[in-house]
This record gives sequence, C-alpha cells and structure tokens, in this order.
Amino acid sequence: MLTRDDFKKAPSIPGIYFFLNKDGKILYVGKAINLKLRLLSYADPKMLGWDKKKMLQDAISVKWKELESEVEALIEEAIAIKEHRPKYNIVFRDDKQYFLVGFSKEKFPKIILTHQKKPGFDYIGPFTDGWALKSVLRNLQRPFPFCTCKEKHKRPCVRSEIGRCLGVCCIKPNPPAGGKEKFFPDFKEREIKYKKNIRAIQNILKGRKRDVIKSLEKEMNRFSKEQKFEEAKKVRDQLYALENVFRHAPIIKRELNPERAKALLLAKDLLALADIPRRIEGYDISNIQGTNAVGSMVVFENGEPKKSDYRMFKIRHTKTPDDYAMHQEVLMRRLKHDEWPLPDLFLIDGGLGQLNAAKKVLELYQLKIPIASLAKREEELWVSDKVKYPLKNLSPILLHLFQHIRNESHRFAINFHRNRRSKMLLTKS
Repeated sequence: MLTRDDFKKAPSIPGIYFFLNKDGKILYVGKAINLKLRLLSYADPKMLGWDKKKMLQDAISVKWKELESEVEALIEEAIAIKEHRPKYNIVFRDDKQYFLVGFSKEKFPKIILTHQKKPGFDYIGPFTDGWALKSVLRNLQRPFPFCTCKEKHKRPCVRSEIGRCLGVCCIKPNPPAGGKEKFFPDFKEREIKYKKNIRAIQNILKGRKRDVIKSLEKEMNRFSKEQKFEEAKKVRDQLYALENVFRHAPIIKRELNPERAKALLLAKDLLALADIPRRIEGYDISNIQGTNAVGSMVVFENGEPKKSDYRMFKIRHTKTPDDYAMHQEVLMRRLKHDEWPLPDLFLIDGGLGQLNAAKKVLELYQLKIPIASLAKREEELWVSDKVKYPLKNLSPILLHLFQHIRNESHRFAINFHRNRRSKMLLTKS
C-alpha cells in the first residue's frame, strides 16, 4: 500500500509519473507541473474518483520521469500512454475522452485537434489534455508558422502580415495580375519552408525536440558560413522562440483553489459522478416569442469561467416557440465540434422537460456524459425523472457555483439576443 511518504520522495519539478502493480506493469500514467504536489494529491482519498481509488488499491509502487518543462510533460505522457496502454488511463476506456492532432494530406497541411480519426489525415496522439494541447499548438505557430485560415484569399491574409502564416498556403491559385509572386517573390522558398515547419511540429509532438533543434542549428551554421546573415538570424530567432515554448509557456492546468475544489467535490457526490467535474458547460436560450432566438454555451474549468471557450448560436428553428427543440438544436450543433473538449457535466437552463430533451441528443450521439438542469422559477436542480433537489437544500458553496454558471449562461444569451434585435431594428428602419 502506497503512503504519503512514498509521494514525498518525488521532486518539485515537471514530469510524468507511473503507478505500477506487483508484476511491474504500468497501471496509470499522469503528468504534472510539480511531481511532488501532484502525487501528494493521491494521499487524499476525498479528492479521488472511484477509478483512481481502485487503481491505488492495485498499485504497490510509483515511479516518475523528471522533465525540463510542462510541454515536455504533456508530450511524454502521450508517448507513454500510447506505448503502455495503461489500464486506468481513461483514454482507452472511452475514445471520446482523448485528443489527437491531425495533419491533413494536402500540399499545405492543415492542423486540427479532434477526438476521432477522420480520413485524409495523419495523426499524433493520444493526448489527455485538450486545453494544454491547444496552447502548445498556438505557441508553436510563432517559430513554425502554419495555416489556420478556413478559406483562401485573393490577397495575403492578416496572419501572414504578423508572421503567423507563410501566406502562400492560403492565397488563391489565381490572384490578381502578377500571380503569387507579386505578393511573395520568394514563393518557392516559402513552399519549402511550410513543409519544414509541419515536419518540425510533428517531430516536437512525437518527442523529438532535440532532433528539431539540431536541424535548426545546422541550418543556422550553414547560413553563417555562406555569409547569409539575415537568414541565419531568422533561424536563430526560431531557436529562441522554440526554447521559449518549452521553458516559459504555462500550459498545464494549475491546482484548484480550495473553495472551488470543495464545490466540485460536492457536485461529484451529489450527482454521483465518477470524478470531480473539472469542465462544466452551461446552456441557456433567449428569445421573445421565438423571434431572433439565440443559444449560449458557457464553460467553467476548475470551477472558474473560461470565457475563451464561450460560444453563441443563432437558432435556426423557425416554428412556434419551442424551448425544448431550441435546446436540442444548440446541443446537437455543439457536439458536431470534435475539436472542442467534451465536458464532465452539462448544465441546462430549465426543468425536467429541457433535461429530457437534452438527454435525447446525448443518446443520439451515444454519449454517457452526466447532465442536469437548473429550473429558475422552481429553484430546483433536476438530475433525472425521479431525482431533483431544491436549491435551498444545497450547500451554499455548491449553490453559488451552480448559480454562477446559470447566471453566466443567461447573461451571455441575453447580450447576444439584444445585439441581434438591435441589428434587426436598424435594418428595418
């Protein structure tokens, strides 16, 4: 049986850790920005889900691998999970829970983040943390620009003007007179550079950062010997930017603050969840007699709003006002986005009717994600046809969290609805 003293031996640096059984087989792999603090969290059973508790019953030892940065921890975790396929890593129990980075098979490959493989892409993964992975890709775009434009342009895109895109990848085949060379005299060199950038990103995500660094250093030295000092400086800047990604990018989620941690633990117990709901999505509908109807999606991570993940939906349902159908439409459109991380809990605005309508959408997608609805008028939390909780009976800490999510989704929906109505009135005047 592992004890707190076993975990105290770990260093306070980034890395990955392994729980092993009596036969030396790896049961679970995890990552951490601080190995000691992360492992000590396993000494408190109140903060663990049933699967982690079961894993600790089977584990007799823990090992770790020290790394230089958070980014390396994210990448090395993915490599270890793919190699060892640990029993207790959720990524191999539910393929909707892990993330893959896809590279399209085209002249200028696009990069996507997804849960499921689609034809026409090469994939690297699995990764357990979509939020961190997005951050890494965003940071890698500085030293290794790649295309994120959804359509081609007649003129170079804005990203190319700030060095986040090479431009040649998203300009139309037949731009205005002068051709692509009019905008990019070094068109051919940019084409070659784009392919190099994609290879570099692939190698980094496969844990081959040192190979990328050696290649860049070799290229920089070659330019210096040829007295191409401007080109050598550009490669040097790439090296500095790559080092910055690994040294300074804060990409792994920090520990929860105590009050939010307690609220999420109470939510786990109340709703009988497998683990604490680190990501919660809240939904609301706003309309006046069905006109200009909109839907909102707000996201709370570790009990705090994550506004960068908020989304708005213009309702396409045009029949008589039907709150149930509107909720279903918003949820279906949200679930079409494989690149968005799935939540640990859906929180719907409304009562039992809205809850049952939303459950049908999850059944359609064959998702077993917990869902609850929060009724404003009755001030009740509905969990199922037979289970509901008066909000006044909830712990004040948990009540505050649920009300915060509900109020945010309502505020976001109302603001979006007002903007739509204002635009409609201006159009008619």
